Amino acid sequence: MLKGAILGFDPASAEFCAPALLDAKDIFEVRAAACLAPGEAESASVLPGARLHPDLDSLFSAETGLDFALIAAAPEQRARCARRALEHGLHALCLAPFCFSTTEFDEIRQAAERNGREVFSLQPWEHSNSWRALSEIIGQQMPGELTRAEVRLASPGTARRSAGGATMQLGWQAFSILLGLLRRPPLAMAARLGLDAAYSPDRPEDEASFQLHFGGATGIVHLSRAAHAARFGVSLTGSLGIVDLRGNRLSLDIAGHTPETVVLDDDLAEGLVRPEWLLAEFRNFKKEIENPGQPRAGLKNSRYCAKLLRNAGYSASINSSAVPL
Repeated sequence: MLKGAILGFDPASAEFCAPALLDAKDIFEVRAAACLAPGEAESASVLPGARLHPDLDSLFSAETGLDFALIAAAPEQRARCARRALEHGLHALCLAPFCFSTTEFDEIRQAAERNGREVFSLQPWEHSNSWRALSEIIGQQMPGELTRAEVRLASPGTARRSAGGATMQLGWQAFSILLGLLRRPPLAMAARLGLDAAYSPDRPEDEASFQLHFGGATGIVHLSRAAHAARFGVSLTGSLGIVDLRGNRLSLDIAGHTPETVVLDDDLAEGLVRPEWLLAEFRNFKKEIENPGQPRAGLKNSRYCAKLLRNAGYSASINSSAVPL
């Protein structure tokens, strides 16, 4: 059984991590937690038997025999925590976003390579029926060659209580989903952050829109952290038809077939993280680090997500001009 520690336990992270951690007793044991901000000790108190430490230094000084660290601090602290874990010989199991630039990403990767450890980016939504259905449709090329993909992700106005704007809160997940749909690298991006004509990096935005240019395809992302209710949608346009996912209703309009709508078992608007999906990701993480000869899947599109987050503000600051990637 793997033995681990939690580095930071931001209350927002704890809300969806704790149930899966309590169900992961056959996968790993959480022995300790570093509480890096007010409220984190209370969040970590739900973990039975975990020793609590006030900072990273005291945890690494006191704890031995650990295999991994779950990076669950506030987003702006995750890159530092991941590097520290890797430098102490631990695998890094990271909540996303765990970095906000390719420089930070490369520093984490280099630390992993130097110490012979793995970095795993958690993407629980990939275990949903919605994502599996979309992946199967794309894999079978039902809509033909994709020319356009759109991702819409909205959170209720209560999300404003969290730090950062819509891009920080929702951008990584939306970009990762878009990249997983189009399955090719982005070449350029134009971003509009907020509804005001003038962009201000000091004012967290409630709305954000992005247009990404891919070879032969366009990607669109719309984010909101001020919606009346949570909403998730995907639209795909290809040479043979259109696929549209709105909540749990999947509609297909494919050439040569009668248009149909299927109701799926889950709705990603209810959350991109569920305990059973996160538990499945924990199992994937364990499998990956226990089978070093197998192809790596843990980082997926993480570097591109970090690059897009980094360039979003730059594009917005130059009148939403397209920025080469």
